Amino acid sequence: MVFPLEDTAFMTRPDNPNHSFTGDIVRIAPNELVFITPQAAKESFVQVGYDALDTGDGGISGETNPVKHREIAKKLAPAFSTRNFKAKEAAVQRHIDAFIQKMKEIGAGEKGAEMQCWTDRLGLDLSFDMTYSRVLGQIRDMKDSTLLNATLKLNFFLTMSQITRKFRLFSPFIYLTIPPSVWFMMPRLIKMNTQDFKERIDRRGKTEHLDYFEQLVPADQPAPEDKKQLYNLENVAGQLLLASWQPLANQFYSCILFLLGEPDAYAALVDEIRSSFANYEAISSETIASLKYLQACAQESFRLHQDTVDGLPRVSPGAMVDGVYIPQGVTCQISYFTAARNPRFFTEPLRFRPQRWLPEDHPKYDPKYRDDNLKASKPFSQGPRGCPGGAIASAVLRLFLAKVLWQFDLEAVPAQRGISFEKDFKFLTFWERSPFWVRFKIVERGD
Repeated sequence: MVFPLEDTAFMTRPDNPNHSFTGDIVRIAPNELVFITPQAAKESFVQVGYDALDTGDGGISGETNPVKHREIAKKLAPAFSTRNFKAKEAAVQRHIDAFIQKMKEIGAGEKGAEMQCWTDRLGLDLSFDMTYSRVLGQIRDMKDSTLLNATLKLNFFLTMSQITRKFRLFSPFIYLTIPPSVWFMMPRLIKMNTQDFKERIDRRGKTEHLDYFEQLVPADQPAPEDKKQLYNLENVAGQLLLASWQPLANQFYSCILFLLGEPDAYAALVDEIRSSFANYEAISSETIASLKYLQACAQESFRLHQDTVDGLPRVSPGAMVDGVYIPQGVTCQISYFTAARNPRFFTEPLRFRPQRWLPEDHPKYDPKYRDDNLKASKPFSQGPRGCPGGAIASAVLRLFLAKVLWQFDLEAVPAQRGISFEKDFKFLTFWERSPFWVRFKIVERGD
């Protein structure tokens, strides 16, 4: 038995003993079960009949009504298409180029550049532009925005807000978890969010590139006026903003951390990238599509550092799950994080091993990993409620890695070489990452 207050810790402990000792199903509360097998995940998330648990968040991630959820998802689907990404790739490249320029200025010194800070700035700059077609300018200005500063400080509050939905007794104390500095920012943040939302409605059809918001409120349809509809749209837009920012920022940071911890993988990826491009300008989502080792590194990074760690609860309609009958009304969760790090499914599960994702005809393929169950890694979940932005996140990460590693030789500052995902990362509502200093040495090339 796992106590309910430990739900998140249970989901994110890579060495979690509970599944090892008790099997594939663990009861974490009187009416809540956690599964880890790929078959259970498929039956709970892909088949029709399971409803999402009401988390009270609204928007798209918290919409419990499957019909309404499908309507929102269908409306948003074109925003995550290949065509849509190609339309905004130039903007994505500009943000990555701006990051690279700053690393040329500050990253080559003895101290290097701090990745926790700079990857958050890059991730949120990208997300703000892809969601609202607006430049936030944190990379350019070399400072955190009010939005970034305040949101990260609300990590504990957002986690407690989930707990108090189960334990109402603690509700009166929840606001004590908001830092005083954020209290003073709140009126400004709320006003800024409302202004950004209304201003984006006014700019429909007039943006430089397609963004996610254009799908929510198309230019050829009347502007929404109903307060309930506006509130819902504002929620959806906010969720898209956060869902784009955090996974990207985490992967920019973590993939560099993983690569620098595995010199052979780092050398193989650098060789593939630099041997494929004679000049920096040739790097694009289209030209990197054939780089198999780059693709494998991205997939392995998403496996090890997953943002889908909260179990994504579903309510059983009364059905069989992985050979076990689950009565109607029981809440079922999937610990994707645990599954992706389970030795039953992956050889050397806690090691960064891109080889496991390579085809057999690749020079770096290693038969040691041929029996890995790659389907156990679902960093973007699956089924009708799976994250639709997985392909875009992968494309952006690969663009980032290709451009950075073509330009720079990376080196962790000596004092930072002991940083480990297992001991230095913590998950509440957002991942908390340790400061990580990296030197960016410009690659010298002859004419």
